[in-house]
Amino acid sequence: MVTEEMVDVIHSINSLQPIIIKRTSSAIKKRIKEAGPLDNYEIVWKQLQDIAAKEIKEILGSNFLDSKITLARSKSAYPDIKLELAGNIYAIDIKSNESQKEPWFDMARLDTVIKKRIEPYAEEWELVIKYDSEKNEFEKAYFNLFREIVGFNPKCKGVKFRPYDGKLRPKSWGDFDTGKTYWSTKQEFLEGIRNSQVYRWKALVKQVLLPLLSRTEKTEFKKLFE
Repeated sequence: MVTEEMVDVIHSINSLQPIIIKRTSSAIKKRIKEAGPLDNYEIVWKQLQDIAAKEIKEILGSNFLDSKITLARSKSAYPDIKLELAGNIYAIDIKSNESQKEPWFDMARLDTVIKKRIEPYAEEWELVIKYDSEKNEFEKAYFNLFREIVGFNPKCKGVKFRPYDGKLRPKSWGDFDTGKTYWSTKQEFLEGIRNSQVYRWKALVKQVLLPLLSRTEKTEFKKLFE
């Protein structure tokens, strides 16, 4: 159930977008100026994440005085920044991607996104950092709701995902720069998730499972839908 307080917190964090982008960008640029170009792309995500996370924590702390704000201790933990307030949890994750390639970072899994991401958190955001891996330079930062950066799969009118493991994928750099959003509301996002779930499993059954089944097994499989 969405409460009035949750709506207020979500609105407040959304309103912090300009300052979050400005301060994280400035902090990264300052680090580069003081310490030289970013290291090779294999560890650049860690440098950028640590710098950005510290700035965002300070911004949230000064705007939500009664909240508990914690940072993830490892790369695999989600989210990078967790804000707990009045019994609700708000998540902010940080991603970095090379500008030479369209963004293709992991966001969530189709089979677990509802239970592990949407249900536990009152809302989620992503800070996406674009950098030039050839020049080792920071380019730009984006801060949006999680659903606002998920891409679109035209084949099923669902969320964009990697076929073999069902991991959600972001929209293109062009969409980031124009502010294109495919999922304006949470309901639209949920429908997009379901469309892709059904589409992916139909494809897996047809391409992977059915060729392995005997005639008898196919008959038994059909009974599952009765």
